[in-house]
Amino acid sequence: MKRIFTAAAAAFLLVTAGCTARINEQSLVHPVKAGAIDAAQLAQAAPRFTAEQHWIERPDGARLHAVLLRQPGAKATILYFGGNGYAIGIHGPWTAHSFAPLSANVLIVDHRGYGLSTGTASMATAEDDALAAFDYLQKLGGGPVLVHGHSIGSFMAGHVAAHRNTAGVILESSATTTEEWVASRTGGVVGKLLRVKIDPALSGRGNLGNIEHIDEPLLIIVGGKDKTTPPILSQHLYDASPLLTGRKQIVIVPQADHNNVMIAKTVHAAYARLLSEVTGS
Repeated sequence: MKRIFTAAAAAFLLVTAGCTARINEQSLVHPVKAGAIDAAQLAQAAPRFTAEQHWIERPDGARLHAVLLRQPGAKATILYFGGNGYAIGIHGPWTAHSFAPLSANVLIVDHRGYGLSTGTASMATAEDDALAAFDYLQKLGGGPVLVHGHSIGSFMAGHVAAHRNTAGVILESSATTTEEWVASRTGGVVGKLLRVKIDPALSGRGNLGNIEHIDEPLLIIVGGKDKTTPPILSQHLYDASPLLTGRKQIVIVPQADHNNVMIAKTVHAAYARLLSEVTGS
């Protein structure tokens, strides 16, 4: 997923002396339309998974498209929220490949306005939709439910964990606040040349406000070469978590960037430890 935060990144590339970049929801939310997951691609990427299509109805008439990936021997289910630009029809097989080594089913959801989901995308509706997806999955059953979010999707996972009793939380390539994320992207010479104005709707948005309410086992993962959400932001989240050391983990994958953390063996090992703790196996 190479389009995560692309509009904001483009603004940074247009820096000139006295230039002002405005960060608003339109900078961060870029719906991508796509069809259903391709069965042949899924079979090639993760042959153990089978796919079930689901629809989550919302009170305003929007419909969220979701796919439940099931595999034999699964002892838990992971609710996965992708980053900006994520659509099941495009990225679903890759997600299945990434999670295949783990003994878990995975429910992946197209954000409102993305993929096959209807409605108009916004950060506020995305958070509400994330809660609805969790509640829907709880009703389906299938063992403990963990929430996992990548990039912008990590804000949704954190929001769910702060408002629901989940079995575990995984924050991948996350950020603390919009302000700190912007500062991490505009440091040094760039920061001296660029004035940044953040829309009030995004002020303070991120996982720093969620982290104090997360009392479930927590795994934070990030790439050491991640230039979109630098690892220092994940480290700050880890440090801000009130959980005892034994209840939280952070894995920084030295050679990984923003989009390939989940294929690292160190991440799979940490994930397996978390699943073992959650399932008691």
